[in-house]
Amino acid sequence: MSPSARGLTRRELLHCAATAGIAAVLGNQTSQATGTEDALPTIIDTNVSLFRWPFRRLPLDETSLLVQKLRSLGVVKAWAGSYEGLLHRDHSSVNQRLTAECQKYPELIPFGTINVSLPDWEDDFRYCIAVHKMPGVRVHPGYHGYALDDPRFLELMKLAAAQKCLVQIAVSLEDTRTQSHLVRVPDLDLSPLPALMKQVPDAKVQLLNARPRTPLLKQLDELPGVYFDTARVDGTDGVPNLIKACPEGRVLFGSHAPFLIPEAPLVRVYESRKLDASSLATLLSGNASRLMASCQESHASAVRVRKPRSVPTTIDAEKIHAGLPGQEQLKRYRIWDSYFTPSHSSPGRDGSSRLIADIERTLPAARTGQFEKLCYFAHVGLGTTSDPQLEQLLRSQPEVVLKPLQKWPKLLIGMMQLNANDVPASLAALDRWIKDGPMRGVYFASSGPGAMTCTHPNFNPLVERIGELNGVIMQHTWFKTGGKGGPGESTPAELAILAKRFPDQQFLCAHAGGEWEQGIRAVRDCGNILVETSGFDPTAGFIEMAVRELGAERVVFGSHLPSRSLGTELCKVTCAQITEPEKRLILGENYRRLLAAQDRKAD
Repeated sequence: MSPSARGLTRRELLHCAATAGIAAVLGNQTSQATGTEDALPTIIDTNVSLFRWPFRRLPLDETSLLVQKLRSLGVVKAWAGSYEGLLHRDHSSVNQRLTAECQKYPELIPFGTINVSLPDWEDDFRYCIAVHKMPGVRVHPGYHGYALDDPRFLELMKLAAAQKCLVQIAVSLEDTRTQSHLVRVPDLDLSPLPALMKQVPDAKVQLLNARPRTPLLKQLDELPGVYFDTARVDGTDGVPNLIKACPEGRVLFGSHAPFLIPEAPLVRVYESRKLDASSLATLLSGNASRLMASCQESHASAVRVRKPRSVPTTIDAEKIHAGLPGQEQLKRYRIWDSYFTPSHSSPGRDGSSRLIADIERTLPAARTGQFEKLCYFAHVGLGTTSDPQLEQLLRSQPEVVLKPLQKWPKLLIGMMQLNANDVPASLAALDRWIKDGPMRGVYFASSGPGAMTCTHPNFNPLVERIGELNGVIMQHTWFKTGGKGGPGESTPAELAILAKRFPDQQFLCAHAGGEWEQGIRAVRDCGNILVETSGFDPTAGFIEMAVRELGAERVVFGSHLPSRSLGTELCKVTCAQITEPEKRLILGENYRRLLAAQDRKAD
């Protein structure tokens, strides 16, 4: 019953509930696990959100669908905020709706939104704690227009510490390059946080969607009340590396669902095979359970906290594949990766050592995904790196370029990085490496010394010659909010201009433009452009739009491993709401058909 229905004002109800504490809600939402349940692995997802993302529909933005998906992945608890809290100003109703929605599902624990830039925000906080019985709150300083050194935020931290309330700080919600140009929100500046935490030593905060880097990470590690989630920690071994860099117990699993595909961060925790079963259990549930308990020590007698389930010691961490199809299904997909980027900017001063080390770093993930082929982009001495000594080595000793292909002849496909700034040398290299060598096509970068916008006239003779040699063309593209980051960058719209000049040549649009909603539209009427899937977060809905607008036959899988992750990239396709035949097209058939077509032209 609402406060008004009982004749009580909001403040009167708040006063009546002030002594109840935050424990009761968890007493209703949790129960003591049985011995049988203890034998099963569990997941506590510390970062989900309910209701509508403001800028587009998401496949799982209905709570019932989100909870169904979380249950299927083994999630027993999910700490839920509200997307309504980003732009709404009536946060009392935002938090009421969040609480009511969470009460429908025992897995969901509400974390109300607090905006300290609003008048009387203190009342919203007290209401979250005393009436809604929330164990924590979530703040969005970037969207609400204040910094972490704001005195009002310090006051919130003091109130939260006094109530043993966890404060979740959203460092980001979306890649800044793909945001709406009308609502641009930079990643939160965390530099004031160390000083802030020293003023409130009992406070506990969790940084959501952060990608912490040294030296700030080192400063945060020294603060016992700072915790991290895994939602946007990318790279094939990014999560194990973060755990290694942090004190024990400070990294918690978080998915950022439904904005991100929930399977993606789950795959990311194990794909490198660097975490054993015990470490996986600690990450997936143990650390979150302990943090929640520490926030409620003063209410321990009133709370029945679910005992965290642990992964049985009989489970082989080398064989865990949660969030992915079974291994036999992955084999049936026959996955060919069109965008493999080991040591992408430079292969090492000796021409191969860094490249080979990065390939070896990727192999556990490639085996987990059952990849058949990986296509990488070789530097061949055309000035595509910033190292003159290396460039000379690559020109004078072509055997150095060939080392990876010779080491993994059945796994790797090679394409060469071309430099449109040097047309004569590039034309000669095309003959050397495609006509008379093992390379299957070319890659045009959008950054580095070899980058040039693809509409430049220099591309015309190069594309003509590539067509004569039946080579495949991969063009790096991005639509970036705020404009290009450098003069050599290309957008999908510019690639469409080039593609219309050469209607018989097939082009691969790398990353579908990054900001894929515009990228897909930009190439929609160019049937000779296929979009490649890698290079950005596993944002939900991408593959569905690409298939709807282009057809599955114009979408090609790429992994961007190892700088991106198997979870981030493969789950975009395997978890998409499309048919199995469409998945097979994207994961391998289209790329094989493209390469075979080039071979037939050569014959």
